[in-house]
Amino acid sequence: MNGSDANQSEHVEKPEQPREADKVPVGISILWPVLKVGRSLKKMVDSYNEYFNVSPSDLKEIYLRKSQLAEERGDYSNSVFFMEKAAALDPGDRESLYLLGVAYEKNKDLEDAMDTYKKVIESQPDHVKAYYRIGFICLRKREFEEAIAAFEKALTLEPGSADILFRLGQAYDRLQKHERAVSLFSRAVEIDGEHLPSYKNMALAYDSLNKHKEALACLKRALELEEMLA
Repeated sequence: MNGSDANQSEHVEKPEQPREADKVPVGISILWPVLKVGRSLKKMVDSYNEYFNVSPSDLKEIYLRKSQLAEERGDYSNSVFFMEKAAALDPGDRESLYLLGVAYEKNKDLEDAMDTYKKVIESQPDHVKAYYRIGFICLRKREFEEAIAAFEKALTLEPGSADILFRLGQAYDRLQKHERAVSLFSRAVEIDGEHLPSYKNMALAYDSLNKHKEALACLKRALELEEMLA
């Protein structure tokens, strides 16, 4: 091997080094996939926001359902919480306001319930259920005259209701007006021959009037109904 060959064998071509302009900074090379993921996440979030853009009416239905589920669990405080939100979303909806009154009542917030039922009646004077609930609260509070007034109003709106007749009879019975109570209980069982509470209370009213034969007949019928419904 001559000198020229040796020089040639020692000459090994080195790979071309990248120019400064061709180099990609390490920071950017790491950040680039993150940037792409970030844009994808933004699109995903925007899509979810659009999908879950709940309208007030839909949100109201959600709150109503949550209130109902809480009530079924016996969690009356949360039932009130969600019912208040539902009613606030649609102030003109008397039925939601009425249901708020029921939620208050079940949570033993009787004054709030009473005020709510009165608001219902102010804008919807023929709301029979609101009058009935007012009467029932008055009955519980032993405000019998006020109970009678509310039940009488409810009865004018729904004269064929055995339940209203029964509650009205109860209020009169508590005032020792047993004859009037008996007549109302009698009308209730004429409408609904299986209205067990009316038969029971009518037996008591007859007994207060010393009409023991009639009281016994009512009691017998009540016992028959209890066996049928057991």
